[in-house]
Amino acid sequence: MKQFHGIVTGNTPISSDFLEMTFTWDNSAGMPVPGHFFTLRISGDSVPLLRRPFALSAFDATNGAAVMYQRRGRGTALLATKGEGDPLDVLGPLGRPFPLPEGRKALLIAGGIGIGPIAFLADTLAGREIPFQLVIGCRSAPLFPATLRLSGLGPVICTDDGSLGFKGTTGDYLRSIEATIDRDTVLYACGPLPMLRACHELAIRRECECFVSVEQVMACGVGACMGCAVKAAGGGYLRACTEGPVFASRELAWE
Repeated sequence: MKQFHGIVTGNTPISSDFLEMTFTWDNSAGMPVPGHFFTLRISGDSVPLLRRPFALSAFDATNGAAVMYQRRGRGTALLATKGEGDPLDVLGPLGRPFPLPEGRKALLIAGGIGIGPIAFLADTLAGREIPFQLVIGCRSAPLFPATLRLSGLGPVICTDDGSLGFKGTTGDYLRSIEATIDRDTVLYACGPLPMLRACHELAIRRECECFVSVEQVMACGVGACMGCAVKAAGGGYLRACTEGPVFASRELAWE
C-alpha cells in the first residue's frame, strides 16, 4: 500500500442514489484486484475527521481506478461535489481480496454499496473467460446503477417491488435456483448483512464455498485500532481491514 495523490477524471450519477467516480492511480502503490479497498481523506478540514474506506469498482493499469458510492452522509456528500481535475488523498490498496474460483463456476451476488466490488470481480472473471452468473438486488428500479458496464455483464436484477427484473430479494431469487447450485459452485457476495447471511446459509445447505466482503465502519483501515472487528466463528474477533474485508463465510459467526 501507499499514500498518494490521485486526480479525479470523472464523477457521474449512475442512479437516484449512486455515483461512480474515476480517478488516476499510482501504479507504484500496487495493482488492486477485486475485493481490495482504499481510504480517502475527503476534506482538508477537521470534518469529516477520519479517512473513509471505499471498495474499488474497477481498475485498469492504464485508465486508473473507479469507485461506486452512495450519497448518504456528510463525507459522501462532499465526495459528490468533486469534479474532473480535483486532487484525492488516497491510501491503498488495502485488505484481503476475493480468491478466484480456479476452474469452478462462480455465482456473484450484490446489493446496495456492495454492487461496486462485485462488478469489479465480474469484470475480472469475464476478462479471464471464467463462467459466472451475476445477481444484483435493489429496492426499486430507480436505484439500479444502469451503467453500460454492468449491463454488459448480463446481470439478473432483483427488485423488492418488481419494478425491474425479478420481483423479490436476491435471497428469494437464490432460493428459486437453489437446485442448480452444487459443490462446484463458489458464491461471492457483498451487500447488506441479511443478504450475506442468506448466502452463507445457502452455501452450507449446498455444501459449496462462499466468500463475503463485509461492510464495516473503519477508523484507521490498517489494522491498528480494532474498530472494524467482526466476530469469528471459533471465538474472538477478526479485523475487517486486514484479515478481511473478504472472508470465507465459515470464518465468521452468524448470530
